[in-house]
Amino acid sequence: MPLNNACRRVAVAGLCVLLAGAPIAASAQTLTEFPGRSLYDRFGVQAIDLFDLRGQLSRFTVIDVRPRFEYDILHIEGAHHVELHAPDFLDQVRDLEREHGGPLVFYCNGRESYLAYRAVAQVNEEDDIGPAQAFDAGVLDWAERYSNFAVLRGVPVNEDPGALISGEAFEARLLDAQAFADRVRQDPDAVVLDIRSPAERDEISLFTGREQTVPLTDMERLDAALSAAHDAGQALLIFDQHGQQVRWLQYHLEERGIEDYHFLDGGLQGFYDEVMAH
Repeated sequence: MPLNNACRRVAVAGLCVLLAGAPIAASAQTLTEFPGRSLYDRFGVQAIDLFDLRGQLSRFTVIDVRPRFEYDILHIEGAHHVELHAPDFLDQVRDLEREHGGPLVFYCNGRESYLAYRAVAQVNEEDDIGPAQAFDAGVLDWAERYSNFAVLRGVPVNEDPGALISGEAFEARLLDAQAFADRVRQDPDAVVLDIRSPAERDEISLFTGREQTVPLTDMERLDAALSAAHDAGQALLIFDQHGQQVRWLQYHLEERGIEDYHFLDGGLQGFYDEVMAH
């Protein structure tokens, strides 16, 4: 299945949204490693790095803003959970600050995921909460550097470091945009799952009539889709927005004994980027 012109136009538009207005003075390294910093700096969002967060961890109230499923797989020890898209997000944050004090630090998957920045931007607009910062290296960087301060499925990572799925095992499940599209075309029985959140989803369909929308925020529906595919012996082709959420879904798939699955490398954004490069 060739990558079509409609996708190419979407890719260009998507990049315009992501990159427009980025300060020219930002270093190339920062733009590469933390592309969201320049975008959210204009909203007064400040970031805290890995080492500073570890050094001051005890004085912060740390909040994970990812879907609950991701938090339950892996989170920073002592972190609270408040999903960014919860309708009472700000009220929950207020309650945590009243109970535990501040300053507040929000985190997500980091790098290309901007949930933490958006959480800080929302909080900083309120007169009765904050100040807040974003830890934008993400939870995986934290777990790999400070395994004794990370919790995987309820157990500190340093107690069983082998429980973390290796980068090699994750990468073995990745298909680039063309390979993913070819697999969709060549295997009409494969089940294509879009696990993006409703807030991330747009009106674009990569594979019209093929994909099922089953966000990680609705595990009941997702589990039903996984069970149906597994019972029927169908392959699973799964994508998210940036290729990060599938990393946590892999734990769930392995735990359930599901073997025939692949992920879209870089998620939907990676697909757009590859289309534009061609």
